[in-house]
Amino acid sequence: MREPSSEPLPDFTTGEGLRVLLEQLTAEQLWRTHPAARALMQYAQEKYLPLARSWHRDPADAAYEAFMAMRTPAIRRAADPWAAITRAVELGIAAEVHAERLLTSTDKARRPDHRPDEYPMRAGHYETFFYHVLAAATPPASPTVAVERVVRSASVFLVTTGWYPRTIETAVEYICHRLTTLASAQSAIDVLRKDDAMRQRLGFSARDWNGLLRLLLGPRSKKEATGADPARLGIFARLLLGDRTEDLLADHQLAAISRKFTRGTAA
Repeated sequence: MREPSSEPLPDFTTGEGLRVLLEQLTAEQLWRTHPAARALMQYAQEKYLPLARSWHRDPADAAYEAFMAMRTPAIRRAADPWAAITRAVELGIAAEVHAERLLTSTDKARRPDHRPDEYPMRAGHYETFFYHVLAAATPPASPTVAVERVVRSASVFLVTTGWYPRTIETAVEYICHRLTTLASAQSAIDVLRKDDAMRQRLGFSARDWNGLLRLLLGPRSKKEATGADPARLGIFARLLLGDRTEDLLADHQLAAISRKFTRGTAA
């Protein structure tokens, strides 16, 4: 094993500097001895601290995912090594969370096609959600309360049919907010379908985002709606017309459509 070089270290905070350092650490087998390796991992842990916190994970988990990614040739060949590492950390942490939630291995959780159609559920896993629904069963005292009831009930239905809780709650609240700030439901649907920034921020594929909008808001036009389409009214409309979460869950066609979209979600 060679000793660390006395040459000035590259600036690993840049993509090219990181590539040069990774090539040196790997080729000369200096990961355990080079002072830059320790500095790099400290920097990575600080860099991905917000990401770890957003998933309620230990920052060391994010640093570990970054370390594992840095040792692969794909990162060194990437056009933007830091961007590739960030994506690897996101996927790695998401897989760990999925594995815990689905009671399966991290390897299987990384591959959506290997996940079970019906997710196993721990006792009391959605207890808080259902308490919210029962508490909101009384007649709303104001429009704000009514909106909160719709958001909570829609979130319960979607979580129960397989959508990831933290992501779907934020998405439902955002879609509901946009719906109330635009002139019409049609305008809201058109704007939200093109809202790639929020879609990507929440981690949805275009397919799943459009599927979620169709579930919540209904089809874009009368031409898309059919009498046999269980999502023709949209979940928001059904809840406002008096349906409860139990009614939505009892609609097996609607529940099946919702589960179909969750198979492609990343989180």
